[in-house]
Amino acid sequence: MNPLPVLALLTTITLADDSAKLTALLAKDGVVTIPAGDYHLDGTKPIPLRSNATVMAHGARFILPETLPDKARVVLFAGEDIAHFAWHGGEFIGHVFDPAKKENTWEPNANTKGIELTTTTKDGGTHDVLFRDVKADGMAAAVIGVHGLSKSEREVIAYAERVAVESCTLLRSGKFMWDYGYLWQIMTFPEAYEPWEVERAEKYFRTDLMREATFSGDLVKFDNTNRPLVVSLTEEPKDAITFMGTDLPKNIVRGLQYFVVESTPTHIKIAEKPNGTPISFENAGSGSLAFNVHANYLAAYAPTGSGTGKGAFDITSARDVRVTGCQLSAIGDTMHIQKCRNIVFANNQILGSRMGAFFLAEFCQNAAITGNLVDGTNGSRVISVEKSCTDVTMTGNTFRNGGRGAWINQPVNFIMTGNVFINNTTKNDPDMRRGRIAFQTAKPGQFPELYFTLYEPNATYGPVIVKDNIFILGDSAPTEAVTFAPNGHDLVFTGNTFQNKPANIVVDPTCTRSTIEGNLGAKTVKKPVDFNHGRR
Repeated sequence: MNPLPVLALLTTITLADDSAKLTALLAKDGVVTIPAGDYHLDGTKPIPLRSNATVMAHGARFILPETLPDKARVVLFAGEDIAHFAWHGGEFIGHVFDPAKKENTWEPNANTKGIELTTTTKDGGTHDVLFRDVKADGMAAAVIGVHGLSKSEREVIAYAERVAVESCTLLRSGKFMWDYGYLWQIMTFPEAYEPWEVERAEKYFRTDLMREATFSGDLVKFDNTNRPLVVSLTEEPKDAITFMGTDLPKNIVRGLQYFVVESTPTHIKIAEKPNGTPISFENAGSGSLAFNVHANYLAAYAPTGSGTGKGAFDITSARDVRVTGCQLSAIGDTMHIQKCRNIVFANNQILGSRMGAFFLAEFCQNAAITGNLVDGTNGSRVISVEKSCTDVTMTGNTFRNGGRGAWINQPVNFIMTGNVFINNTTKNDPDMRRGRIAFQTAKPGQFPELYFTLYEPNATYGPVIVKDNIFILGDSAPTEAVTFAPNGHDLVFTGNTFQNKPANIVVDPTCTRSTIEGNLGAKTVKKPVDFNHGRR
């Protein structure tokens, strides 16, 4: 096996490690029983797994250290090119970072995986794998990870074959994530938070992307010789800056994006748009500027130095994947299926998400999503069907309490019928405890309940059928409740019902062969829609 990073020396005394005992047990083929009881594991070296084995671990608890240092990396059990393998029972217990708690014993970027199966050769070798009745609480990465071998974001060299996860209860487990703009918002509007929350934000925010500045005339003055800010060439977040502090000039809006239009070693000038007219300040002032909004707001959803392993389970580059009868929650993305084919996700309960709830990630094909109950608990998107997923059906599910709606990104052959959507735009709430301020406007976000986007500007998407769903819009849902990006084709959106407030279904005029009609409580509006709207 490839060597894995060794966990740094723990700063507190831990109980004796039971790795040797488990290694001896798991060195056998056939049925292996791990006796019930507590097993304390420090994770300095993963315990190897073998093909042609069935592990019975009912009543066994695998307990991680009480304290983990910065950038800790733990894999408890691991195997390469594993075939004909089953794991039944067992519980993994950790202490994933929780921002709702004032005190935590694991750092935000700690990464602790339970069982990790990988593929190493182009001929494959990972196949016929089953996990049943596994439990977890507080793991800081995927409890179950199964990975084929891939060459790029899109291309798979060898799939892991026939992977099943059944009746597992994986709670508060998966890679920890702050959420988009969480630390930025606390830094920008500290008065809305407790002092200890502000202190923690100051510790973990990208302060390397901040400068203290004064304002005079039309100059923002600071030492611009170290990692200098240059003139903004685009309106992309990487070229934008925002301001923090309570002593800003009266005509500077705290938390609103601005752009650099002149740059010298001692000052910059700013405007509301790239190449715009420099702003003259109504009065002198001082404050902090945060530059590269992409890095300090959007990419800062995950802690600096965090590892891999999104979701309570993480299945990538696999074929014939089945996840059924599970209960899942996470302080990050709740589950992650990426670059997989032939997927069944059925009769599961997602009980809570800090970030994405249901997450069918990039380049999946042939997926049936049926009979699930998904509670986003004010996380990020309640549904993400990412880049170019193909042949996806979503039927008979309930999605509720998501933060940023349901996002379908450049799909091909997508069907969504007979689902219920309830209040999935909570991140638009003006209450900063629930909502998130958008840097583009310095106001609460305006995410739709359901939105179709492109990730490639001139691409197309479709066919899409969305029929017979119920949308119960929350108080913070915008009037534009459903949006279709440009270049859609063969779009059918009929027989849906909208409740609680008026709704518009906005369709870009470039969409062709579309039937958008007969939706109770909503009207259809044709007007230009940004291809990547809702992405941020």
